[in-house]
Amino acid sequence: MQVKINSIQNISYQILSKIGVPNDDAEIIVDSIVYAHQRGKGTHGVGRLPIYVRKVKEGLMTSVTKLCVIKDNFAVSLYDAQHGFGQIAAYRGMEIAIEKARQYGVGAVGIRHSNNFGTAGFFVDFAAKNNMIGFIFANSSPAIAPIGGKTAIFGTNPMGIGFPGGNNQPAVILDMATSHAARGKIRLAAKNGESIPEGWALDSDGNPTTDPIEALKGSMMPVGGHKGFGLSLIVDVIAGLLTGSAFGGDVKPLNHKDGLSDYGHLMIAINIRSFLDYKEYLDKMDYLSKRVKECGEEGNIYLPGEHSFSLFNSDIVNISDKQVDEINSLANSLGIKEQI
Repeated sequence: MQVKINSIQNISYQILSKIGVPNDDAEIIVDSIVYAHQRGKGTHGVGRLPIYVRKVKEGLMTSVTKLCVIKDNFAVSLYDAQHGFGQIAAYRGMEIAIEKARQYGVGAVGIRHSNNFGTAGFFVDFAAKNNMIGFIFANSSPAIAPIGGKTAIFGTNPMGIGFPGGNNQPAVILDMATSHAARGKIRLAAKNGESIPEGWALDSDGNPTTDPIEALKGSMMPVGGHKGFGLSLIVDVIAGLLTGSAFGGDVKPLNHKDGLSDYGHLMIAINIRSFLDYKEYLDKMDYLSKRVKECGEEGNIYLPGEHSFSLFNSDIVNISDKQVDEINSLANSLGIKEQI
């Protein structure tokens, strides 16, 4: 079903407000939801609202996200999100990292006791808009088994890297999971009764499967084999173990029935001006982009994030009928008359 972005914005904001999310926080979460849909990552968008509502109502996530400072040492800080919204924790964390980078050239912020933050690209795009190079890492619930193993222990552990793309050019955004495909795509396939491509996942016996339900019982295939496994382990260390969050298979899924998720995040901002004049940087990025695109026919080569920006950045997006019905039913249960 085709849905207008402003409809997603309106109903998302009203649902979040109904469960006690402050206005400023609700705006950030809604912006992250819209970003996900407009970049072709709808699995990280409006469909997660029912999970947020349930978790807040059951005391597994707080509606008000307050960052409590644990350590603050010049360019480095560590905060406790106290099981609030991951989007708010990551956004505020990146804000702090950017301010530190303005002062010290680089800023690093760790977040413990958080939740899934949605789309990694949203936060590094924010850094790029502030003329910074942004990095974000997050660990997540077990989804990937070590190479040679059958039991999932590391999450799909997303990472994002973003930087200004040149003069009047969109930011370059690398937003990736360490699995061959995002687990949200498998959840969506299971919800819609669809199969998944070969090579995405293994069942609980370690055999390849195209059944999303069996895949969710088993493990995801890491991107690039042992390389993806290594990346997933690294993210678990720097976003989970280092920040004091859960790690080593102890992170709970966002939609866990009765446990706190305890995700960890690490945000880093680098001030480009600490290395070279910003105009010089933009001119060199234009040159780099030109050289990259000269490697093939015109219109066939894109920098990371450029294709999704040009393809999906519209006022209308596609959402499955089942997901629309689910959101409308949720809104109705909260006394919201508006429908998508």
